[in-house]
This record gives sequence, C-alpha cells and structure tokens, in this order.
Amino acid sequence: MNNNEEKLNNLRHSCAHLLAAAVMELWPDSKRTIGPAIESGFYYDFEFAEPIAEEDLPKIEKKMAEILPAWDHFEHREITESEAKELFKENPYKLELISEIVEKKEPITIYTAGKFDDLCRGGHSENPAKDIGAFKLLSIAGAYWKGSEKNKMLTRIYGTAFPTEQELDKHLWQLEEAKKRDHRKLGKELGIFAVSDEVGQGLILWLPNGTIIKEELENWGKDIERRWGYKRVSTPNITKSGLYYTSGHLPYYKEDMYPPMIVDKNEEYYLKPMNCPHHHMIYKAESKSYKDLPFRLAEFGTCYRYEASGQLYGLMRVRGFTQNDAHIYTTLDQAVDEFVSVMKLHEYYYQALGITEYHLELGLRDPKNTKKCHGDEKMWELAEKLTREAAKRTGIKMVEVLGNAAFYGPKIDFIIHSAIGREFAISTNQIDMYMGPRFNLKYTDPEGKDQIPVIIHRAPLGSDERFIGFLIEHFGGAFPTWLAPVQVQIIPIADRHQKYAQIVLEQLKDSSTRVEVDNRQETMQSKIRDAQNQKIPYMIILGDREEKDSMIAVRTRAGENLGAIPIKEFLEKIKLEVESKV
Repeated sequence: MNNNEEKLNNLRHSCAHLLAAAVMELWPDSKRTIGPAIESGFYYDFEFAEPIAEEDLPKIEKKMAEILPAWDHFEHREITESEAKELFKENPYKLELISEIVEKKEPITIYTAGKFDDLCRGGHSENPAKDIGAFKLLSIAGAYWKGSEKNKMLTRIYGTAFPTEQELDKHLWQLEEAKKRDHRKLGKELGIFAVSDEVGQGLILWLPNGTIIKEELENWGKDIERRWGYKRVSTPNITKSGLYYTSGHLPYYKEDMYPPMIVDKNEEYYLKPMNCPHHHMIYKAESKSYKDLPFRLAEFGTCYRYEASGQLYGLMRVRGFTQNDAHIYTTLDQAVDEFVSVMKLHEYYYQALGITEYHLELGLRDPKNTKKCHGDEKMWELAEKLTREAAKRTGIKMVEVLGNAAFYGPKIDFIIHSAIGREFAISTNQIDMYMGPRFNLKYTDPEGKDQIPVIIHRAPLGSDERFIGFLIEHFGGAFPTWLAPVQVQIIPIADRHQKYAQIVLEQLKDSSTRVEVDNRQETMQSKIRDAQNQKIPYMIILGDREEKDSMIAVRTRAGENLGAIPIKEFLEKIKLEVESKV
C-alpha cells in the first residue's frame, strides 16, 4: 500500500467511526461491533433493537455531518482489561473482542474523537474534520457476526468517503455506470452469452452475437501473432495424468482440476487445466538447435478448472475457458529481449482497443512461506532477476505483491482499467526456469552441446470469457464497428421500401458487412430506438427520397445524422473502421 492509498484507507476508517458515532446518537440502544475500511469505502456492523431501512441513511448522514466539525483529531490510549470490560459492559460483541485481544496478549487500545470512544487497533486520519471532504452512505445489508451463519445476523451499513466532493461524485458516477454496464446484464440483453443448469454452471454458451465477438477477437489475435513470429498449434482437451505429475501440477493443483476419468484399465485422464505441458511436448517432438530459437508456439486453447460454485461470476470466473496462450522457448541470452517483446505485444493489443490505463503486478514468493514453491534458490533468483530487468525496460508502472508467485516462479500480471475505473487482472506472464528440466527439453548450442531452454508463458488477451466480459463493461456494450455483432441495421420507412432495402442489404453483405433489415410492423422511431438499445453502430433509413436518388440516409447509434450518402461512400467508411480497428 503506497502513501496515498494508506491516507485514503485511514480517512475511510475514520469515517466508519463517524458512522458508528452517529448511529449511537440516533439509536442509543443499538450495539456496535466492527467497522473496517474496505477497497471501495467502509462499513460498520450493528445490532439494532428495531430494523432500520435505506430510507434512514440520509438521517444518519445528516447526523454525521453535525458531528464531524468537532473531530479535529483522534486520541489514542491503552487501557486494562477490566477498564475495557467496564467501558463496553453492555456490548457482548466488544466484550468478545476484548477477550480475544487478551488471549493474544496484545494491547487493548481505545481511540477517541469528539465524545466517541471505540475499541480499535488504529489507522486513522490525523484531522478528520479537515481530511474528510465528502462521504456517502450507500446501502444496508445483512451480515452474520464474524461471517458465521451460526451467529446472529447483524445490520451492515456500507459507505464511502473521499478527500473532495469531486472525487466522491466521480466514484458515485462509476457505481451507477457499473450497474448499467454489468456484463451479465448486457450479455443477456445483447444476446452475447448464456449459462444453463442443464449444461453446468461456469460453462459458457456463446450465443450468435457472442460467437461473432469471440471469433473476431481470435482471428485478430491469430493474424497479429502470425506477424509477430508465432507458429500456431492445437492440442487435445484431455491428457493422461502422468503429464501433470511431470509438470508438478499434480498433486499441487489437484483441487482446481476436474476429477480424473479412469479408462483403459485404470489409466487416469484429466481435463486440461492449462496448455503448458502440451506445448512442451510439441517442442519436444522435434529436435531443436539454437538457430530455431526463439521458438514461439501459440494456441487459443480450451481449458477446464473446477472453480468453487460460490466463486463463479458471469464471464469473469468460469469453469471452462479458451485462452490466448503461447509459450516461447529461448536461450538465456534471448530471454529478457523476448519478454520485453511480450510486454510490447500486450500494449499493442490494449492500445488498439483504446485501453490506455494499465499496470503490472509482479507476483513474488513470500520468503516466510515457501512450502509451495518448487525449484531451487538459484533458479528463483535468476527468474526474478530476468523478470525485473524486462519489466524495467518496458517502463510500465509496476507494483509488487508478496505471495502471488506461481509455484514454479515469479509472474507478472497485466491489470487493465475499464472506462469506469474498474480493474481487471487479464493476463499472466512468466519467465520459467523450472519446466525445461522437468520435461527434459533441450536444444543444441553452437558447440553442439545440449542446453535447456528458458520458457516464457504469455496470454495477452487472457481468456475469451474474461476479456470479452471486460470489453462488454469497458464499452458499455457499444463495441467498435469491427467487433459489433451487427454493424448496420437497415430500417425501411414503409412496406413499399422493402425492395430497395433488399438491394442495399445485398450490397452490404457482398462487402462482408454484418447487416440486418428490420421488417417489423413498428414505427421508424421505434425501430431506431431499438437499434440504439442494441448498440448497433449504424442505422440506414430508407424512404422515397433515398430510393429515388439511389442513396442511403445514415445515422449513428449516438444519434448523429450523417445525411444521405452514396452506398459506395458508406462502404468505404465501414471498411476503414474495420481494418483500422478504430
């Protein structure tokens, strides 16, 4: 956590205290429990004598605003167990917390602001009255004490706070936009994907519109990777268990894999949870020399992982996914240059899609917990050195996260930011010094001696599922023309214009434009509105004048009227947008 994040965290923790103070003044019989800062704000849990509702939130906010001016600092003091139990003698939740603190032999600390005392470990704003520029209570929810359904259900009040009103307004706008852009909601409305209990939770059914988006992305990825020197491969979705014992995924990764299939006289097969071992076997299928390296293998490979049902979330957390995967086999001297190239390929994709905000997360092993780390110290140190060197050369902002390494080496995750500020971990990339020896991968050097290649794992577009989920929210369903499932909607004004509509339709189809005609018995304005709701980039309106002049009247989904233009001119415009990926 950097200094700015820590300040915001402390500000929000202070606001949680302020919320509790207001609640205790308004409902003196209520019992307060805990109130931490969280990623997007804060919350506080209470036991109320009588239920409260969201209609009560403005009243609480008003009381918070009345209290805040007197909160010019927090006073900290340590007290004894007996003093603490006397102070909170009417509150069984605080008494339980006090007993736990005593059992851990930690100091019992009280923080006071204004007239309000609370049991707390600390982490507050130095001057809440000055620092808390704006706050907002957002919602009410039920929450079991300590998260256990065996305990009493409490009332949780969520809120958020910022140093300025402008920052709060932006955050509230983002929250509203997030509701509108929810990929699960838009995915259904725009006919992109579905999930069926009969098929299985977490297994995505791509509908016709979603299949177009998926295939356009894959075709684009294949074309770009061909230009960047990758060779395409294809691997099976199941494999014998021995392959994953060699890679080390078994038994380490077994909890995340589907159960084995027992076939061929007790031989075990697994659904493929990752593509790496298969690619290693393709590398191994033919001998290699240093002249063959870097050797880049790419695949949109389908994998299966048994995510817990409670973690499944639309397209973002699934059990079956198709990954924009590749493995690059290099000499040690080539590894950093090749990894930098991988990072640049990520940037190429993101910038082409108008994604301008992103950063790197370097996942390192936790030196205090290395039980799950495979390989020796020398291997880990070298992999980390090469990874850091490559990341530094890219110039992309990076943060480090202890404990987030893969079991066989450090990794770099690309975190991309959507148009409304949400962050998505899309791609994991690694310099791997571990798998080469495990699979006995080799190449001959200029002296004819066997050497072990360095392996780079990369997936710039992540999985189709997660990346399309991100794009739905990023674009709010209004995909750029090249990705839009329907690029043009033809709207004949009356039945007599249907014949001309068919002529225009065929010309657009001949140019590979994805186009449909709206033949419904609805008004023109209703058809235009429906096309806009379906986020179709262009509408062609056809009436008497257009037919007489052999022209088309074009409108955009944003409501801009481009007027009457020749079909040829419109086709050139569409072609340019598709080819340039604008």
